[in-house]
Amino acid sequence: MATLGRVRPARRGERTVLRQFAALFVIALALLVARNSAPIQDASRSLTTVLVPVERALAGVGGAVSSFTEAISQIQQLRTDNARLRGEVDRLTLENVRLREQAIAATQATKLEAVARSIPLETIAAPVIARDPSGVLQTILIGTGSDEGVRVGNVVVSDQGVVGRVSEVGSDYSKVLLITDPASTVSAIVQGSRATGIVRGQYGDTLVMEWILQTEQVQVGDAVITAGLAVGTELRSLYPKGLVIGRVVALDRAENSAYKRAIVLPGVDLRRLEQVLIVKTP
Repeated sequence: MATLGRVRPARRGERTVLRQFAALFVIALALLVARNSAPIQDASRSLTTVLVPVERALAGVGGAVSSFTEAISQIQQLRTDNARLRGEVDRLTLENVRLREQAIAATQATKLEAVARSIPLETIAAPVIARDPSGVLQTILIGTGSDEGVRVGNVVVSDQGVVGRVSEVGSDYSKVLLITDPASTVSAIVQGSRATGIVRGQYGDTLVMEWILQTEQVQVGDAVITAGLAVGTELRSLYPKGLVIGRVVALDRAENSAYKRAIVLPGVDLRRLEQVLIVKTP
């Protein structure tokens, strides 16, 4: 019970902490009182001089890190914008292609309509759906057949002239024997001199006009058109009169013959046909 009235002596560690705190307090108080004195001012300036370059370096590092981070962000944004712009360019390119194809199709349709109006017979427009790219087979397939009233023997033309005639018919397609096929024959007239003859196909991209009288004045460059009539008993005319067949590019004169031949370049570029007109001949 006697110990209850006594004060426990402070431990050694606590006394040390108290002494250090008291010393720091005294130093702080002294510095506060002497802060405007010359030695303190000189020391402050010296310390500031030493610390300013360090602060500038730290600020530069911070600015560089900030600039680097901002550059990374800008690069990412540029990548995003670039991808978006590429997508937009691709979309506009496809749209431009689509619009150009529509314009080409409209132009082709307009030209075929003009040809159809010039022919006093019923006509049907049809797309070319297949061809032999090598040119060995002188035929094409078109996407219209018997369901639309197409028959074997119907004449096929384009806005440039005669294409050929229908040689086979399905319900929704037709095969066209081109005018350049050796089995094709057309009664023809040289437009300038009115010389008549028979145009036959031959292997290659040209035609030959035969049975032209030697006395006829036929020249290179003359246009050759369909005659619309039969020649003797050999050829029954399937083609209306006045359709363009092609143009004379060379003459083959036989001195011992009463006739001469003309080499004719077809008016139609048969390798690039896309749309044709079927003439429903009676």
